[in-house]
Amino acid sequence: MASPSIAVRRRLLAALFFLVLPAHALDASTGPGPALGTRVAWAAPPEGADAWTSTCSTRLPLCVQAAPRSLGQATLATLSSTERAWDTLTGALGLPAPEAALGGPWRIYLIDGVAGAGRALPDGTDPRSRFDRASSFGLVDRRAAIGCSLDLASARAVAGGSLWRSAPATDEGSASAETEYLAELATGCPAHDDDVAAFQSRPEAALVDPTWPAFDRGASLFFGWLDATFAARAGALVLGVWALAPTRTPWGSERWAAAPNGFDVLRASLRGRLGQGSTFDDVLVRFAVARASLEPAPRAAWRIPWPSGARRLAAPEPPAPTGASYVVVDHAGAPPGSRLRVEAQWEDYGRMRWVLVKRDATGKALAELPVRSLDRGTNASMTLEGLDGVADVLIVGVDMGSTERTFDPTQAGWEPHGWLLTIGAE
Repeated sequence: MASPSIAVRRRLLAALFFLVLPAHALDASTGPGPALGTRVAWAAPPEGADAWTSTCSTRLPLCVQAAPRSLGQATLATLSSTERAWDTLTGALGLPAPEAALGGPWRIYLIDGVAGAGRALPDGTDPRSRFDRASSFGLVDRRAAIGCSLDLASARAVAGGSLWRSAPATDEGSASAETEYLAELATGCPAHDDDVAAFQSRPEAALVDPTWPAFDRGASLFFGWLDATFAARAGALVLGVWALAPTRTPWGSERWAAAPNGFDVLRASLRGRLGQGSTFDDVLVRFAVARASLEPAPRAAWRIPWPSGARRLAAPEPPAPTGASYVVVDHAGAPPGSRLRVEAQWEDYGRMRWVLVKRDATGKALAELPVRSLDRGTNASMTLEGLDGVADVLIVGVDMGSTERTFDPTQAGWEPHGWLLTIGAE
């Protein structure tokens, strides 16, 4: 049975932070056929690590073991950095502490070539727990020697160890994005520019995509935005998602149980948070519009001058579920009092939402106007007026997924949906 502290933590998170769920809220609803979770892949410490010198904390259940020919200064710096991350993540932010297999201190191995410079890997389950719960160890790249590089690497490892203890069935993309956000929050270090650029360069992709680690680290922007918008305190949204997505994987299974997953929790818990009748779709639209104001801006599918006649634009890359397309129409040269007609069409069985944003010369949104359509419709249109003083019009199209099933981050091969815009001046 799970320890009382874990059960109490789940109840407190649901009551105090941001989630109020009916008993049936997290029933699996992924469409026809069983959903497959991420693959169970146990790891082992680096070969020969038992013989490596171990440097342990005097106040935390934590040790750092460095590969041969590591500098002693690097080992001490990693231990100090990890202690700070541990204190903040398990203290101020309230994450459960990582667990080592068979008890004893949690270990970080200082080696070369660690993906993301810092991470945690699972090495076994807790057979006493009613819910999935994995022990783990950490890896930190010894080339991340100082400053924010080391602090982020250490914090990623500790946050990953906490995730393995709390919600080991989390899909890889979400796990990378969520632990990255928590590491940035715990250290005060900003996201790496290359990671943010990777995320913004592919706005049409699903918000979590395990095929590109840099993209998923950049997707910490999404979870950070969710946390800042809806959580009662910093980090509470991610911690609540972990606590309220407990899974039970049959012993010996090759894959973790697929449901509930983090997006199931978000769909249930954020219902009505943007107004009566609002859903997670509205949250995705709000983020897609907010994302356009970040630097660097998301890549635009099209940038066109003010149209002298009707223009038809097709999606260069159809957006995947939770992804978005951006089209920019420059207002320069438009006659005073001119209007813009926008007509959108998209593929059958796809659900899309469209928003028109009037922006000034600095890119600041002056007005946001949703383009209404039928729930299962495949077209929408609007004539935009009052454009004098507007620098450009941003057209945002967000893919909500299929009409047949909800988005599941554990399933590969998400079907994108193409669109066609007709834009003309009036």
